[in-house]
Amino acid sequence: MLGDVGMLKSMLSVEAVHIIVAISDNGARLRIANSMRGLGGRFFTAMHPTAYVSAEADVGDGSVLAAGAVVGPDATVGSHCYIGPRAVVDRDAVVEAGVWVSAGAIVGPGARVGVRAMLGQNSSVERRAVVEEDAEVAALRFVEGA
Repeated sequence: MLGDVGMLKSMLSVEAVHIIVAISDNGARLRIANSMRGLGGRFFTAMHPTAYVSAEADVGDGSVLAAGAVVGPDATVGSHCYIGPRAVVDRDAVVEAGVWVSAGAIVGPGARVGVRAMLGQNSSVERRAVVEEDAEVAALRFVEGA
């Protein structure tokens, strides 16, 4: 379903509705999702048929995994995240709520990406590196570990 917040509020007053908040602004996406959750909205995770999520991984509700996205063993992807085409969240990595991982970006093993952060196209977060909340990593940039 496509519609505005008013239409969704009206529907939520009548029945349970499963939704995804499809807004590219990370902060706005989380604010609206929290508002909808408070009204009784339920969220589902949308996964392209060619995306792969390990059975040992955890992906939060309201997230979207695009074509060719990979989430490795023991990795965690928070709620309301976007994992773009051919993006990788490697083993033991943590991607917190509301993060945008653009096409081809890689989150290395054991790395952590903070709430609402944005990883540009083909960027890379090294093994055990940390990207702080609300940070933006430009396309083709590399974040080194400690």
